[in-house]
Amino acid sequence: MRRITTLREEAARVAENATLTQAEKLRINAAKYSAMMAPVAVALERRLASTSRPPETPDEVFFQEQFGSQLKAAISIFKSPPVGPASLADVWRPFDALTTALASHRKKSTTSLKDISPGLAVLESSDAPMPGLEVHTAMVSSETPKISVDLGVPASRSGLPGIVTVAAFGAHVTILATKTKPKKLQMVGSDGCHYPYLLKGREDLRLDARIMQLLQAVNGMLRACSATRRRGLAVRHYSVTPISGCAGLIRWVDNLTSMYSVYKAWQQRTQAAQLATAPGNAQFPLPSIPRPSDLFYGKIIPALKEKGLRRVISRRDWPQEVKRKVLIELMKETPRQLLHRELWCASEGVSALRLKMEQ
Repeated sequence: MRRITTLREEAARVAENATLTQAEKLRINAAKYSAMMAPVAVALERRLASTSRPPETPDEVFFQEQFGSQLKAAISIFKSPPVGPASLADVWRPFDALTTALASHRKKSTTSLKDISPGLAVLESSDAPMPGLEVHTAMVSSETPKISVDLGVPASRSGLPGIVTVAAFGAHVTILATKTKPKKLQMVGSDGCHYPYLLKGREDLRLDARIMQLLQAVNGMLRACSATRRRGLAVRHYSVTPISGCAGLIRWVDNLTSMYSVYKAWQQRTQAAQLATAPGNAQFPLPSIPRPSDLFYGKIIPALKEKGLRRVISRRDWPQEVKRKVLIELMKETPRQLLHRELWCASEGVSALRLKMEQ
């Protein structure tokens, strides 16, 4: 949409030039459209090529049958320069319709693995080590007689003692209802245990993996110091395994409460308390609670406008003092002891609170 807005402004400048004929104005606008939309057209062509290859899964067959022709037609319309500035909004309208159709179709929370990856569904054993698992320190000697235990899973063919390999995958995949639709899947190890992971796409997890490595190094330093080792101090972390620059696996950790849910619960309690004390509160329904991102942009956009920045494309261009000012304002609006209060309310007593704080 930013490119379309820029093209409209350029078309307005061209229209004000009285020295150009109508044919010249159309030719200039078409050239500007092709030049500005070229990167988008290349990205769309790549996506069309990836979705037009011979289908290998039932889901790919369904996508090509239902949406293949619509996608080709939408790209063809997009690559053709519009006749005038009023038609600029029409070039993206077919993609909006395609997105709406896809969103209405894919609303189920679970799917079968064989529908999206038949190869993984029939996997029975492999030499691939289980992502994020540390090698057992007690390595078994190669001369020690091996005792086989039937766990219902084929044994690892790697021949490396102490290494758990991927033996199979769970039959079902859970689709999380967030923006990038990450998938929760189960891997069965050569030891017979089930290991849950979160498969995230359209996101670079290499930085997350480096952070987890840093936490492991911190734990090593805490163990090296006698004072911290005596107190049992350590940082909890989980494995992050990047697969590529835009996908990766995150080890699923059960029985955890996210910071977002803690913050949202506080928002709900605050709103309910305000409505309970307001006169005539029973006549009005509860308004929707703003998301943290809405609160952030509700402050950062006016702050940028005060600095005269109305069209900043990248966050890297935002002034440091503006970001700091917005952060301080948000911190003042949030109780400093919010997490401590949540732990206290969820504890059975002082001893349970102390145990949670130490953990």
